[in-house]
Amino acid sequence: MNLAFLLSIFLSPPPLDRWKMYKSFFENAPYPLTVVEENGVISYANKEFAKLVGFKMHEILGEHFTKFVAPEDRERLEKYHAKRIKGMHAPSEYEYRAITKDGKIKYVRIKVIKLDENRTISCKIDLTREKEIESLFKKMAQSSVFAFFIYQNDYFVYINDVAEKITGYKREDLLNMRFWELVEKNHRKIVKERGRKRQKGESVAPEMYEIPFYTKDGKIKWGLFSFMNISYQGEPAGAAVAIDITEIKEARETFEAIFNNAKDGIFIISKEGNIIDVNEAGARMLGYEREELKGVNSSHIISGSLKKDWENILKARKSIVMETENIKKDGSLLPVEISINFVSGKGKEYIVKIVRDISRRRSIEKELKESEERYRMLVELSQEGISICDEDGNITFVNDAFAKMLGYEKKELLKKKIAAFIKEKKRIGKNRYEAKFVTKDGKIKTIIISSTPVYKNGKYEGEMSVNLDISERKAAEEKLAESEALFRAITQSSMVGIFIVQDGKIKFMNPAFLKIIDYGKKEIEKMDYLGFVYPEDKEKVEDEMKKVEEGSKINIGEFRYVTRDGKIKWGNMAIVPIEYKGKKATLATLMDLTEIRKTYEIRRKFIEETSHHFFNPIAIAKGYLELAIERNENVETLKKVNNAIGRIEKVIWNIVERGEICE
Repeated sequence: MNLAFLLSIFLSPPPLDRWKMYKSFFENAPYPLTVVEENGVISYANKEFAKLVGFKMHEILGEHFTKFVAPEDRERLEKYHAKRIKGMHAPSEYEYRAITKDGKIKYVRIKVIKLDENRTISCKIDLTREKEIESLFKKMAQSSVFAFFIYQNDYFVYINDVAEKITGYKREDLLNMRFWELVEKNHRKIVKERGRKRQKGESVAPEMYEIPFYTKDGKIKWGLFSFMNISYQGEPAGAAVAIDITEIKEARETFEAIFNNAKDGIFIISKEGNIIDVNEAGARMLGYEREELKGVNSSHIISGSLKKDWENILKARKSIVMETENIKKDGSLLPVEISINFVSGKGKEYIVKIVRDISRRRSIEKELKESEERYRMLVELSQEGISICDEDGNITFVNDAFAKMLGYEKKELLKKKIAAFIKEKKRIGKNRYEAKFVTKDGKIKTIIISSTPVYKNGKYEGEMSVNLDISERKAAEEKLAESEALFRAITQSSMVGIFIVQDGKIKFMNPAFLKIIDYGKKEIEKMDYLGFVYPEDKEKVEDEMKKVEEGSKINIGEFRYVTRDGKIKWGNMAIVPIEYKGKKATLATLMDLTEIRKTYEIRRKFIEETSHHFFNPIAIAKGYLELAIERNENVETLKKVNNAIGRIEKVIWNIVERGEICE
C-alpha cells in the first residue's frame, strides 16, 4: 500500500469524524504510525510502531519523538519538524535510523504529512532487512573473484573491485559511463540493444556469451559475461557477472592454430570412438574432406592389429605410440605412426590421436634395408625430448632424446625430482616455459618446455612435457645480435650511402645516404624507392632492381638523381639481394660521383686544349719539313729535325693518353 495514499485519508474527512477515523486507522494500519504535536511530543502511536521500537505503548506516548531516533539523525529530524510546523519547506519522505529499547539500530523510510492544529502524522516502513540484504550483497560482490556490475538507465550504478581491476578504470570513472561504452565497437550495437531490453525487465537470450572490451590503456580483453534481469532500488535494471578469459581465449586460439596448421593428422575422438574433429592434414592424408570424417567411428579408418585391439585400447585408457596402417577413402592402405593420448576436460574424456604419414619413411627403410632396431633408434633420435612426472614432480619416464639432452642414462633420471635439474624457469605462454637445465657435466642448456597435465579417472596424476633444446638457437641469436650491432656501426660511420629497399619502399637508410641525396628520413620513408632518381634514369634503375630480385648481384653503374632542392647529380649504385626482417629485400650502396665527374670533365677539356695548342704547330712544322725534304733541300739535316719533332710528338701523346712523360 502506498504511504502517500495511507496518509492522505487523514486530510479528507470532516473534523468531527477525524478522531474516530484516527482510532480505527491506527488499530488496523499495517505500518507503524505516529502523530507528533507542535512541541515534538508523540500524542498517538499504533502497535506496529511499538513493535518497531520495542517499547510499551505507555513508554511511547508523551515522549519526544527524538527519543526513538538514533543520535546521529536527531538534529536533522528536529530541523525538519521545526520547518514543517512553521510552514517552511521540509522533505516529506526520507530515510533515518531508529533506535530500539535494547539499543539496536533499525533503518526506516518515513512519509510525513502536516495536519491541522500544527501536528503531523507519519507512516514508517522498516528497511532493516532490506538494508542487511543490501549490505550482504555488497560484501559478497566485493569479495567475489568475478567482476560484478549493475546498470540502470543506460549507466553503471554499481561496480565491484574486480570490475575496476580488469578494466583498469576507477569506480568513479565507470559510474559516469554508459554500460556499452567499454564494449569493442563491432560488438557494441548488440550489447546495447540487449542491455536496454534487460533494463526494461524484458527477457533476453542468450544470458551468457563472450564479449571483447576495452581497458583504460586501450587494450582489448575478452570476458565471459552472464547477464540477468534484476530490480535495483525499486526499478528494473540489468546486472552481470564476468570473468576475464583473455589468456584462455589466446591459449584456445594458439591450440586452434597448431591444430589447423600441424603437418601431422590430429584426431579428436569421443570415448565411444566417434571422431569429433580432425584437422586438415588428417583428412587430406586419408583423401577425405573434414566434414566427411566427423561423426564416423574411428574403427572404420584403422586396419591391421590396431583394429583388433582398438576396443581394448579404448577401455584401457592408456597412452600408446605405434605404427600401423590407416584405410584411405579409396580403400588403399596408408602406413602411419600414431600417438594416442587420453585427456580430460569439462568433465569429459577425449582421445587425441596424432597420425604421421610414414610412407616416405617406410620407403627409405626399405631402400636402406635397415634393421627394425636401428630404425627405432633413428625415430627416437629425431624426436624431441619427452618426460613425464608424477604429482610430486618425480620423473617417471624419459625418452632417449631427453636423457641425451642432459647427458644422463635414462635410468639415472628416473625417480629424481625434475626441479633438481632446473636452474631457473620462466613462463612464456599457457603451459609453456623457457628453462635453464644443468647437464650432467655442469653445462647450462636452454630448453623450451611444453607441458600438459595428465589425468586418470578425473584425478591429476602428473605432467607430461615435450622439451626442445634451443641452446644453439640462443647462441645464434646472440651472434645475430652482434652482427646487427656491427652492421649498425658500419652503416652509421660509412661515407658511402647505404639503404635497404623492401616492398617498393626504402625501409633503412644510413646518415651518409641522407646527406648525399639531401632529404630527411621521414620524407624518404613516404616516397617511392625511385623517388629520388632522375626521371630519364628511372627505367634503367628499375630494370636492374628487378634483376636483383631474381638473385643476381648488380652494379647499376652511373645514373642521375635529384636532390631535395632540385639539383641533378651523378651517382654510382651497386645492389645485392638480402633478407631483412624475415622478408626479401635489396641492399644498395650509393656513391656521389658529381665532383669526380666535374674533375674528369676539367681534365678532359685541359687535354683537348693542350692537344690543340701542341699538335697543331707540330703538324704544321712537320708539313713544312716533309715538303722541304721532298725538294731535297738539306735533306739529312731536315730529317734529323723531323725525327726530333716526332719524338716530341710521342712524348706529348703519352702525356695526353697515359699521363706519362716518356717516348
